[in-house]
Amino acid sequence: MELYDDHYVTYYEKTSRDLKIKLFCINPSRLLKEALDKGKASVLFSATLSPVEYFTRMLGGDETSGSALLPSPFLKENLCVYIDDTVATKYKTRYLSYGYIAESIFSAVSCKTGNYMVFFPSFEYLREVYLRFQGIQTGIRTLYQTPGMSEAARQDFLDEFESPGETSLAGFAVLGGVFSEGIDLAGDRLSGAIIVGVGLPLLCNERNIIRQYFDEQACCGFEYAYLYPGMNRVLQAAGRVIRSETDRGVIVLLDERYANHAYRELLPSEWFPVLRASDGCKLEEVLKDFWGEE
Repeated sequence: MELYDDHYVTYYEKTSRDLKIKLFCINPSRLLKEALDKGKASVLFSATLSPVEYFTRMLGGDETSGSALLPSPFLKENLCVYIDDTVATKYKTRYLSYGYIAESIFSAVSCKTGNYMVFFPSFEYLREVYLRFQGIQTGIRTLYQTPGMSEAARQDFLDEFESPGETSLAGFAVLGGVFSEGIDLAGDRLSGAIIVGVGLPLLCNERNIIRQYFDEQACCGFEYAYLYPGMNRVLQAAGRVIRSETDRGVIVLLDERYANHAYRELLPSEWFPVLRASDGCKLEEVLKDFWGEE
């Protein structure tokens, strides 16, 4: 309560027979600034601090805060990025995409034998596509993340990526989860990542409170509550592919929203020019051309 100010709201939520009352910090920038000001200087860095203006504001910075955007140290030729912007994965209609997504995953992992991660916006989506993938593929090993996996189960999952086998391995996981950030699968441990959707968090009370707050601040409420956090998940997952100067790999993004400038402009500059399905580029042809260069 001592910290409570106009950066907070109090909200009430009825769940079954219980009533939850929460003091919710919508904007942590003031508290973060107070903490950072205790030192003479602070350096914050990450490959996913983008867009810089958003993170500067949310981390307590202002117009005097310095920033630098450095180019990737890795060769552009070592990464192939393909966007299928013809498939809809929005929540209300994603059930129509299950079979198409499964076929696309099969195409991606069949072009070159290796280890691949496939990321989904939810466990439900993962499960539905996984079932269909099992029905169309032969000879590809599969793993899938489950809710609440134990530490031992997580390690067993990652151990399967220690080295490539005689057949491809496809590991199904969720965006924003334990396998989409903080893991290092360098070298031939990971050949590519297939990312389904744009990572937007599910609609919920707290996200809508954030959206309304920043809309009232003459800012972009949707972007702050949903778009930027969502695309940050996408970039985190994609960042698993290239971990050293000798790595080569592919990133496949599946969602029609990547045709929208608001989403595409959040992708790293070194990914461009991006090959897109809407431009007539075929996934299998693009990947075969890329791997054929080895």
